[in-house]
Amino acid sequence: MTEPVTLYLVRHGESEFNAARRFAGRTDTPLTDVGRQQAVAVAEALAHVRFDRIVSSPLSRCRDTALVIARRQQLPVDLEPDLVEIDVGERTGTPFDEVAGLPGYEDGFVAWPRGETLEQVLSRAHRVITRIAAESAGQRVLIVGHGGVTRILMSHFLGLLPRLDKSPATNTNISVVVSDGVTHRVERLFTAAHLV
Repeated sequence: MTEPVTLYLVRHGESEFNAARRFAGRTDTPLTDVGRQQAVAVAEALAHVRFDRIVSSPLSRCRDTALVIARRQQLPVDLEPDLVEIDVGERTGTPFDEVAGLPGYEDGFVAWPRGETLEQVLSRAHRVITRIAAESAGQRVLIVGHGGVTRILMSHFLGLLPRLDKSPATNTNISVVVSDGVTHRVERLFTAAHLV
């Protein structure tokens, strides 16, 4: 049996759309000053962990967060297009409050007009996890990604889908999963003690 990989999933630092409380989706909204400070804080919190590899969504809010951590680890950052945030379609730029009453909101996932379904997001993100588990057996891999995609993955690993885990998940939160590509054990979920 393949030795499992230990995955550290980190959400990017605060972006300009996060600060404005708007859905960014695939818009390449940069980190704020707060987001850059959060990236430094999570890099320091993870300095004791020796990673073998760092993988990131290609959007700058993730890539720039990953680069701060990568400098501490002296590792390159591999960009993975399938980790990009949920395509929220026509809701791109919409304030969070305007989406609160839409169908599916209470379950944690709304229907995004001209955007992605939960199943589409899970399929592409899980494909990445499966590939990393196969390529990086026995290693520690850092994945810097987005709040929506990570919440869907963690909810899948916890056996909750189609409902989503509603635990608070601030920017630069850390989750840890041990995976062999088929089974997934959640060891930490959305922790953010480094921001206190």
